[in-house]
Amino acid sequence: MVHPAHFWVDKTVLVAGATGFLGGWLIRALLQQGAKIVSIVRRPRDQSQVSLRRLLGQTTVEKGSVYDGDFIKGLFDRHAVDVFFHAAYGSDVNRVLEEPLECFRSSVESTWLILDTIRQRRPSCISVISSSDKAYGTQPLPYRESGGLTPMHPYEVAKASQDLAAQSFGKIYDLRVAVTRCGNFFGPYDFNFTRLMPSACRSLANGESPVLRSDGLATRDFVYIEDAVEAQMLLARRLAEDPTLNWEAFNFSYGAPIEVREILRRISALSGKNLEPVLTDSVRSEIRHMHLSSEKAARLLRWKPRVGLNEGLRRTVDWYANYFQGGSDLGTSELAFVRQSRT
Repeated sequence: MVHPAHFWVDKTVLVAGATGFLGGWLIRALLQQGAKIVSIVRRPRDQSQVSLRRLLGQTTVEKGSVYDGDFIKGLFDRHAVDVFFHAAYGSDVNRVLEEPLECFRSSVESTWLILDTIRQRRPSCISVISSSDKAYGTQPLPYRESGGLTPMHPYEVAKASQDLAAQSFGKIYDLRVAVTRCGNFFGPYDFNFTRLMPSACRSLANGESPVLRSDGLATRDFVYIEDAVEAQMLLARRLAEDPTLNWEAFNFSYGAPIEVREILRRISALSGKNLEPVLTDSVRSEIRHMHLSSEKAARLLRWKPRVGLNEGLRRTVDWYANYFQGGSDLGTSELAFVRQSRT
């Protein structure tokens, strides 16, 4: 067994979704562990951690689309990929309703294509596919991996299809692939201001009450982004050690569902503003209550979150407060984006 501290040294790791929230944190962690990273970038995104911290310059950038067959085949011809992380396409519900086909292409079509390319060109490659807790749809709580997937919303269907495609390829072609189904990510460097926590932190920084698209009574299960990244990397390492984990799906969350309005109250209190959220109840087609069991990950992977909800919230609120104040740890490009974000 390779010691975790040395596993990633000189491994060639392909990251799809490099300019996204999860992808940026993955690249940051992998660089710290000594990996050689190949980043798939469809189009540059200044509003991303990899751009603001200039992390892309420390990787090999491949410009193209995850569902472009010629591009993907050429990429695997150029690089002997050891580990592949699929972190493309985030969970912006409104964006999916506006462009459902793009969601299916980026999630499902890309997974079939890349895993088929791995089957033909790099069958020893370890693949970790990021599905979502949304793939479960509406069913009895808590969600367990042994339960079925009952999606309805286009995003839910896309993630469930991606999830099943990954498991199918693994089982039929004996690939080293597994799936993660995580609770709601949160943490620094999330620049999607349609999402709960970035939006709330920006409002509070401006002295305004956070605005909710719902009545605030829906419950969500959360996981801090660094805990989520460690879970992804742990799963890849364990796949290298234990072939019985191939084709499996794993939940990762804190297993502590909280009302959305309560999360906002905690954020407001941590910010020192103590402003009550404004409830609008304008949301469409979202699951009312979500709760994951991570017992399987704890038992088979020995996963235990290092940060946790309370500390994660504190880190998140502190980072955004510093960010919107133009803190001294921010670079010139970040400070420029702060000015844009305030408008």
